[in-house]
This record gives sequence, structure tokens and C-alpha cells, in this order.
Amino acid sequence: MSKKFNLREFQTRLSQQLQAAASRDTSGSRLGFRVGDANWLVSLTDTEEVIPVPPIVRIPGARRWFRGLANIRGNLYAVSDFADFMGLGTTPDQADCRLLIPHRDFGVNAALLIRGTLGLRNIGRYRANEAAADCPWIARRYADENGVDWNDMDFGRLLGTPAFLMVESQTGT
Repeated sequence: MSKKFNLREFQTRLSQQLQAAASRDTSGSRLGFRVGDANWLVSLTDTEEVIPVPPIVRIPGARRWFRGLANIRGNLYAVSDFADFMGLGTTPDQADCRLLIPHRDFGVNAALLIRGTLGLRNIGRYRANEAAADCPWIARRYADENGVDWNDMDFGRLLGTPAFLMVESQTGT
């Protein structure tokens, strides 16, 4: 005989779990991901979602790093190969590649093609690296407990960078 299901008890437990999750300090939580051979971090509040790569429609006359458009739940997203945009070569089409989608509050239907995700990271355990950032969309740089370098993404700066927004091909690109 199956065990009885108590809906009230389930709802109470679920409510307690949601309240506990909402009260946690997530300011140090970041999603780790790979771009080329570099480790990156992005704030969970800046991220809408991370999904497997859907079919992408190429756009003639676009820069090489602009992969094209993807239909994600009925909305078109501009897909950019983040590694290629930064001059690190193209991201190979592999099963572990993902699309990193910035939060809708940024007001841009953009998606970054990344090599893969590395799970949640707590930057409270990382040491700030004072080395100068290579590009304006690096908010901060860190080194983890093993001395591995991490770049902390500033989505707002990336999405506001004119070079990122200009996807039409130029002579020789």
C-alpha cells in the first residue's frame, strides 16, 4: 500500500524551504563558466538562465563571432560566441556548450555561447586580484583557493559596449 500524502504538511515544508532560500545571502554566489581557456564568474542576479544550445540561424553579413539568432520559447535571441568576440578563437560545437542569458532587466535579448558551466562559486573564499582588467566588462578579478584566476563579469558593461552591439561585418572581419 502506498504511503499517504499530506498536502498541508508538504505545503508547510515547501513554504519553509522557500523562506530559507530567500533569506540566504547570495551576494557572494556566482556562476562559474568557461570561455576559451579562461574561468569566468557572473552574478546570479544578472543571469536569467543557462540552457543547452538550441538551433541557431546564421545571419549573412554578420561578424564571425555573431553566431546568429535562436528561438528560445518563442523569443528571438542574438547569439554571440563570447570567446570569439574577445579574440580567443571560436567555441567548438560540443555537447557541453551552453547559452548564458543575461537577466531580462537588461532589456536585451542576447545570449552568450560559452564552452561550459563550472557550477556555483563563493567569491567570499577567493582573494581579490589587483591586476588590471583586460576589458571593461571585467568587474573584478579573483584567485581561488588553488591560485586559479577568475574574471567577474559585468553584464551591463558588456551589453553596453558599442563593439558588442555592432554585429555587421566590417572589411576583413
